[in-house]
Amino acid sequence: MNNKKGLFITGTDTDVGKTQVAYGIAAALTHHFGLEDIRLWKPVQTGVSVGAENADSYRLLHGSCIGKQQEEEIVSRTLPDPLAPWIAAQRSGTTLDYQHLVGAGKARLAQGGMWLVEGAGGLGVPLTKEHLMVDLARDLALPLLIVSRAGLGTVNHTLQTIAYARAAGIEVAGVILNGFREGEEADVMDNAMMIEVFGDVQVLGNLPWMVEEAHDEWRMAWAACVAERVNLHQFIG
Repeated sequence: MNNKKGLFITGTDTDVGKTQVAYGIAAALTHHFGLEDIRLWKPVQTGVSVGAENADSYRLLHGSCIGKQQEEEIVSRTLPDPLAPWIAAQRSGTTLDYQHLVGAGKARLAQGGMWLVEGAGGLGVPLTKEHLMVDLARDLALPLLIVSRAGLGTVNHTLQTIAYARAAGIEVAGVILNGFREGEEADVMDNAMMIEVFGDVQVLGNLPWMVEEAHDEWRMAWAACVAERVNLHQFIG
């Protein structure tokens, strides 16, 4: 794994909590592991506006508690319709320039530090008429971190995502199972075991369901939870 450049974070589906996991990792690495060079990038977000509290860019900025980036630096393109980026751009009367996104990503990586890049939805989400999210992950050449649901059905979805990524030549850094409820942890451990056996990948941690709250006390509690329950040493050597 290229620990110096960072990770591309994807989900097995939309609403698996990858934004919350992404900023939790950033906060944990910064405040619990003492890393000073963590940066975040969201290439495309849809269904929101910059500055809105539900925007991934806003949540990444405030949830990470890093304070070294502006929200406008975290996200490259924001589209108002809650759709796949390709269709959201069409609805807005614009297009996404795929090569510009790749260039923007590579320019960030060239700055140094560790970049946590959060995709939109899963790897099969259409970015343009010719490109999917998997193409961007491949062209940025970052190891892939997969955020999966914790419960029933996650083994199938996770193994499919792993196979899809590897078919595209992407290194899979590991899996995080997110959002287990009280009393479900034994089932989550079984799911993790099956993913590791059939996916030949590490499940780096499992995280409980924690309803997001917009204040620093909650954010630091979430960062502590991530630091405790996820093998972040895998990312920093």
